[in-house]
Amino acid sequence: MGRRMIKQWTCKPRAIHPQACMRFSHQEPERPLYTPHEVYRWNLVDDFVTMFNDHRQQQVYPSDRICVDESISRWYGMGGDWINVGLPMYVAMDRKPENGAEIQNACCAESGVMIRLRIRKSKAVDSLDLDPLLGHGTAVLRDLVLPWAETGRIVAADSFFASVEAAQVLFRIGLRFVGVVKTATKRFPMAALNKVQMPTRGIWKGLIHRGDKTQGLPDLLAFTWNDTNRRFFITTVSSLQRAATPIDRPRKRQVDLQPNAEPEHVFQLIEQPKAAELYYTSAAKIDQHNRSRQDDLGIERKLVTTSWHKRVNLSIFSMIVVDSYLVYKKCTTSGESPGEFYHKLAEEMIDYEQTTRQQRSAMRNSVDDQVAVAAFAGHGMRQTPTKRMRTVEGGKKTPGSSAKKSTTQKHQGKCTVCAKKTTWTCSTCRQEVLLNIYVCHTRSGRPACWAEHMHVDHNIL
Repeated sequence: MGRRMIKQWTCKPRAIHPQACMRFSHQEPERPLYTPHEVYRWNLVDDFVTMFNDHRQQQVYPSDRICVDESISRWYGMGGDWINVGLPMYVAMDRKPENGAEIQNACCAESGVMIRLRIRKSKAVDSLDLDPLLGHGTAVLRDLVLPWAETGRIVAADSFFASVEAAQVLFRIGLRFVGVVKTATKRFPMAALNKVQMPTRGIWKGLIHRGDKTQGLPDLLAFTWNDTNRRFFITTVSSLQRAATPIDRPRKRQVDLQPNAEPEHVFQLIEQPKAAELYYTSAAKIDQHNRSRQDDLGIERKLVTTSWHKRVNLSIFSMIVVDSYLVYKKCTTSGESPGEFYHKLAEEMIDYEQTTRQQRSAMRNSVDDQVAVAAFAGHGMRQTPTKRMRTVEGGKKTPGSSAKKSTTQKHQGKCTVCAKKTTWTCSTCRQEVLLNIYVCHTRSGRPACWAEHMHVDHNIL
């Protein structure tokens, strides 16, 4: 018993996981006396959201259309208003694909890049930041688009934000609005539009309310459009003219009525007004962003954590990664898939500590490095570190083996061009001649070695 206790006290301490040191925001070690527990817990996320919003407001210039919607940070641990631990505001809705923290956000409706975030908190905490004279959805909408006031941009929002009040409030701050009305029907002519007869799909009817712009009251257009069911809209922009491009939906229909005939693919064209076209071309950008973050990137499923604040912060980080892909795709018009881009981005960001501090400095400062890599990128040529480890004397000698032991250092070989030591090899030579041909890496400050090896040994100019 005594030996076991001595062994426990003399063993090495367990290594700390890198996730234990991850912090995105500042929180005081102890909760201040008059600070609510929920506000104190949200301090672990608030700074990251504030820095995100400030940076996007200064650096990102959105298009003439802004989309407002919600995102969910996946979380199935503890949380809610019934216990002072875990996620402070736990959202679980049948219409949402996941449960967890809800992030209300705004994005550019042209590129899909997020431009502003807002964490949904409890009603008591939200009342500290929002205008109490406005409805909740209108107050949140105004807070998300306020940095772009007086620019005349068009804001597209779903039924959580859309109402007559929202259209009027955005008009007063210099923005235009289009949205779908479902539950916020105050001052909306829902009864009158419901009485309109629309027997077939692709029919719309509307009512116009003339406002007084001198008093901050805009002209409002309320209309209903019949698709599978009736949908109601409120807008201060566009018109009810027929859209240039109708909705094209592929469907299977039994065209041939003969027995045992196969169904055929048909395209169903549904006419729509310009105002509806404006909404549907703008309002789906955040949903597309959410699918790319949750399905293509998948950090919320792949990276397991028991800390709710790390999950929420990593969800925001995932939004930044998706935004980088959207900006790359817009700037380069590349057809690269999200998975390929995310893998390349991870490889560029991870160093694996295979280079020294001097090599990393040379890699950042060397222009020849970029030229050498770009010259042979199209030929599939690349350099890989050797898998062989360095051995030293001092190992236990056994019959048929030498007294050497492996170390944690890579084996070094002489470069075939300059004869200096390096740990990098040519992957093409390893596949063709099954030998490790050592060549200085372009990041070592000697990019000419790699270029000469490609020219002499592989006949690539």
